[in-house]
Amino acid sequence: MSEMNWIGLAICDYERAGARPSRETVHAWFGAEAVLSEAPDTEIPVKLTARSQYKLYFNGVSVLFGPCRAPERTAYYDEIDAAPYLRKGRNTIVLEVLSYPDHPAERKHTGPNYAFPDDLGPAVSVSGTISGLDLSLPESWQVYIDTESMDLNEYGMFFLGGTEIVNGGARNRNPFFSDPFGSGLQKAKALELGGPDAYGVIYASEIRPRPIPLLYRKEKVFPEWPQQTVDARSSLSFVLDAAELTTAFFRIGFRGGAGSTVKMTYAESYYQKAPDGSVYKGVRDDASGFIDGIYDTYFPSGGEEVYEPFRFRTFRFVKIEAETGDEPLVILPEAYIETAYPLTNSLRPVFTDPKKEKLYDVALRTLQLCMHDTYEDCPYYEQLLYCSDSRLEMLFTYKVSGDPRLALHCIRLFAASQTPQGFVRSRYPSHEPQIIPCFSLYYVMMLEDYINETGDTASIAPLIPGAERIIETFLSKRTEEGLLASQGYWEFCDWAPEWDSRHGVPNAYDTGVSTVENLLFIYAAQSLIRILPLFHRPELANHYYREVRDLMRLVNAYCYDPERGLYMDAPGFPEYTQHAQMYAVLTGCIDPVSGKALMEKALDDPSLIQCTFVQRFYLFRALEMTGLYDRTEKLWQTWQDFIDLHCTTFPEAPDRPRSDCHGWSALPLYEFS
Repeated sequence: MSEMNWIGLAICDYERAGARPSRETVHAWFGAEAVLSEAPDTEIPVKLTARSQYKLYFNGVSVLFGPCRAPERTAYYDEIDAAPYLRKGRNTIVLEVLSYPDHPAERKHTGPNYAFPDDLGPAVSVSGTISGLDLSLPESWQVYIDTESMDLNEYGMFFLGGTEIVNGGARNRNPFFSDPFGSGLQKAKALELGGPDAYGVIYASEIRPRPIPLLYRKEKVFPEWPQQTVDARSSLSFVLDAAELTTAFFRIGFRGGAGSTVKMTYAESYYQKAPDGSVYKGVRDDASGFIDGIYDTYFPSGGEEVYEPFRFRTFRFVKIEAETGDEPLVILPEAYIETAYPLTNSLRPVFTDPKKEKLYDVALRTLQLCMHDTYEDCPYYEQLLYCSDSRLEMLFTYKVSGDPRLALHCIRLFAASQTPQGFVRSRYPSHEPQIIPCFSLYYVMMLEDYINETGDTASIAPLIPGAERIIETFLSKRTEEGLLASQGYWEFCDWAPEWDSRHGVPNAYDTGVSTVENLLFIYAAQSLIRILPLFHRPELANHYYREVRDLMRLVNAYCYDPERGLYMDAPGFPEYTQHAQMYAVLTGCIDPVSGKALMEKALDDPSLIQCTFVQRFYLFRALEMTGLYDRTEKLWQTWQDFIDLHCTTFPEAPDRPRSDCHGWSALPLYEFS
């Protein structure tokens, strides 16, 4: 195949067309035509990528969205077999591309948090040949700068960029939708190379192969969605129920209705209003409530058309609100295209308890909907890869399928994010750097988890120095007593209700030191100590062993309260949590016999701050270590409560279900395996 280089337009070309790549989202279309004497009967591989995001259409039908999320200054290319989408005669290959600015003029132009901005404007890189058409050549492509068909809505979720306001009439004037291509096109130009030059200088994002499989695309339909006609100068509102939460490209058809406005609101749940006016989530499909959430707006052209948002949406419910002008509007049902990572449940256990099987199945869907180009905290609000969340999601994946590919991809992304201070970013890729110090410790644990699962030390070897740097960073900041001092930044631990006003930060951090952080550090350092000999570092392992042993002694000396028989959350700070007790057990700070009594107190004393879903995995491990695993049986009621509320995935936390689908809540996958 031909070499992959960037093609597009110069910045001045975009500016002459009224687009400002450095200040706003630029919407461009790249089109090529191939004429085939016969429909192909062999594979036609095509490689492609774009900046910042693209959607691929063959003959007007969308077939692929990309590219895969990557470290900064890297562009992964996707590979697809074009043959199934081609036919005898004229064929159109069109790439719809959005590029996001580094310094947006308005918040709505920020773009998804996981997509890095690029002030150079839209560009594509394609390799492949279709009936003699070399797709790698600039002369094979024409470009249309679209400044009319789509605006962005500032109400869109901040982490995911603005939602869409689409003018169907302007969209249908797109010259790539006519036969032959219409006017208003520019010839694409060769841009800078993707790889380094002879002196190692990188002029643009390096183009590399996609490290994980393509996401699956599965056509699904709403159980009930009849064709509906909205009379002229009237309105209609109805709600579609997919019967389960999904991540999908929603699609809706229209006929007629010039001058109409259609709003599509995507929601995980119905909301209810309490007598005091507060809003809450109750039974998820209780239609006595109301639908609220992110929305797209479409203005039909008056012809027959189908609208599909550029990026996938997360929804169980979609509220359609239509208002017509002088023409009636016919709303045509369309299938939606569900998409996620191709997770295979090849290690599914055999169940005798139907309630636990239901918990397992809901957990499985929770995990899968939090797996796309990376693991995600939640698909509705953020779609971001976080260390704490993804360590658990990786462990759950190993138990479900044994597939380590997405895990390794995410581990490498975190490694690429390491900062000069020594931490890996708490979430990455992300154009907003964020540090949660303890999350770097979960990253260290990921390395051992991956080795235990795969035996693949070669992939982890380059990452070991970064893990050592994390350990050294924590060791370098001490209190007068020798305990690890607070690192600063956002010291998130858990969404315990007692810490809500502090955004999940324990009160103990006001003292400048946290027992839980010290214990979590010990736990992560022990993980690294176990694998260091695999990388010719037995002496360093011994050195860290001595550091950990001394730190355990200090924790016991300063943080243990002998009167209550519990670990305080900081020296002399009389707040007690399940978190401190369980990590004391997991690290071996307390002997097994005493540890059992400690965990019994952790479960039975209601005055202790309780773990929510993010920390329940570690609570279960401590109960397992102390012979109290049977006590977990009662704790499953929290998950069962959400089943009783008709949830089809598990929410973020028991007491604050902001997101109805959060990967760290899929714990049944691990425990029931």
